[in-house]
Amino acid sequence: MWNRPVIAPRTAARVAAGLVGLGGFLLRQAAGATVLDFENIACARTQPICNVGTSYSARGYTLRYTPAPDDEHPIGFHAIGRLWAPNVGGSIAMLANSCNASTTLTADSGKPFSLLALDLAEANADGPSVVEFVGTKSDGSQVRMTANLDGKPGWQRVVLPSVFYNLVSLTWVQGDCVNNKSHMFDNLLVMPGIAPR
Repeated sequence: MWNRPVIAPRTAARVAAGLVGLGGFLLRQAAGATVLDFENIACARTQPICNVGTSYSARGYTLRYTPAPDDEHPIGFHAIGRLWAPNVGGSIAMLANSCNASTTLTADSGKPFSLLALDLAEANADGPSVVEFVGTKSDGSQVRMTANLDGKPGWQRVVLPSVFYNLVSLTWVQGDCVNNKSHMFDNLLVMPGIAPR
């Protein structure tokens, strides 16, 4: 992970080209890649934060919000605009706006997909966040990874390892808002499942 300002809009090819650590393999696959960058959410262009609902679909992928089981007042997804002070140098981003809520990514086709990278930032720039990703493969097995954010304003790029290729779903949980602060996300680089070598 590394800090850097997010520049919007980005094309899938430019984001893929920026992931030098994945080498030529990723660049050969980039033709099928897309970036979920939330730039189509109009209300976030003029507001710091605005309600999106419990699902968001774009470019063949869907994000679903699920509140924590004990949440009496679930809120849903919110788009974070450039006017949101902690969105330092950022483009329009997304937030699961409830403590311990989960976000799940799936492909609309129902076929396996791969998440190669995404950008994360603390939603309020008020302390570090830990984000755990749980990917489910078509055989039901799961893969896990934890991303530790630094607690400073600004974005960090998270590159997921190859075990996160060929998923049927990917879920991550919002912080508890006390010990683990909330986070926002942007620029999800996704593509159809990658054939095994």
